[in-house]
Amino acid sequence: MKEAKQQFNVYLTPETVKKMKHRSIDEQLSLSDLVEKIFNAYLVNTSEERLPQSAPPIEQSEETLRLQPMLHVEDMGRALDFYSKLGATIVHGSRDGDWALLRIGQTELGLLAHPANPDQNEGRVELNFEYGASLEELEKKLRAAGITIARPTGDEGFGYQLQLEDPDDMLVKINQLDPELYN
Repeated sequence: MKEAKQQFNVYLTPETVKKMKHRSIDEQLSLSDLVEKIFNAYLVNTSEERLPQSAPPIEQSEETLRLQPMLHVEDMGRALDFYSKLGATIVHGSRDGDWALLRIGQTELGLLAHPANPDQNEGRVELNFEYGASLEELEKKLRAAGITIARPTGDEGFGYQLQLEDPDDMLVKINQLDPELYN
């Protein structure tokens, strides 16, 4: 039996309403379902913040690399359904629905609805990092340190990307995301 719903009126700026409508379309949810999902995630996150933590939060600056593994999936809808049942919420997603960045607790996971490219040493799971500062400057530092650059910093549909090879020839991607390009 479906849970009863109740109307809840709020007043938002026109820009926020427009963004919420776009987001609901992108996530293929009704506006009511999206708002409920966001409210529930907020309530869970704020209650978690009140719990004592065993370790202090890690200080992050723009120059901090943040791990964002990327999982290649065959069916984005099924994958989103699966991970949402594990408690994931969508942080970002592309308008065409082929990419989504999820948050599960303090962890982020990218889903990509494209097969891995073995010619670029991609596996089903990619090792990706997000970087907030200049990738060109980071690339210079890494070159000087003797790191193998698989592909120099390049303009991508989501921002910029630098590709490295680890000592075992695994591809490591460092992304500088620009939400204006994919939201």
